[in-house]
Amino acid sequence: MSSKWKQIFSESEIPFYIYKLNKGDSLIFQYQAKYQPLIIVFYGTVYIMKIFTNSEAIFLAILTNKSIIDFNFFDSNYVYYKVVALENTYLIKFFWLDYIAHCKYLSTSIKLLDLFRYTLRQYESSSYILMHKSIRYRVVQLLLLLCKDFGILNNNYVLIPFELSQKTISYITGSNPITVNKIVNFLIKRLFIKYIVKNKIIICYFSFFSYLRNSKIT
Repeated sequence: MSSKWKQIFSESEIPFYIYKLNKGDSLIFQYQAKYQPLIIVFYGTVYIMKIFTNSEAIFLAILTNKSIIDFNFFDSNYVYYKVVALENTYLIKFFWLDYIAHCKYLSTSIKLLDLFRYTLRQYESSSYILMHKSIRYRVVQLLLLLCKDFGILNNNYVLIPFELSQKTISYITGSNPITVNKIVNFLIKRLFIKYIVKNKIIICYFSFFSYLRNSKIT
């Protein structure tokens, strides 16, 4: 797996670490004021959950390549953060102090700033999912986001190109698998989507987007 960021860090002699997550794998991070790590998603797709000491979990964002995870904003000792791969994903982890001490080129800092800007847009898009009180609307909004950002267009449908189990959908939308199963079955019966159980792949038909427009869900 090649990456321009690996090359940039190597040329600048900035210490870094590379993680490979297979789909379904996860990493746990907790705030550490002393080290201040940053993580660049340079290939793949992940989602981030904020988990409290009472085991309550809140979905934060779906991030893809060209995104950056900045744990300096997550300044609490009472929570931890779980990064889960939706597909095979590669991450680069480095530390602010190492970056400041070794970075030689202004262009590198500009590229890093571009990552922050792109990531903010992804957080904003992800926030629309939890804006809805209705779990059905949350599920629909999630599918819409995935179709828009990752979907593969075909003749009369859009394919979401990675596994999306109903357990994952329930985790992201703050629901339970039973409720999600009912919602998915509703969408299937209305011929809005097709859920391939064996591969956990979702196909969204064009009628699904007409439903969104007419229902003013978006």
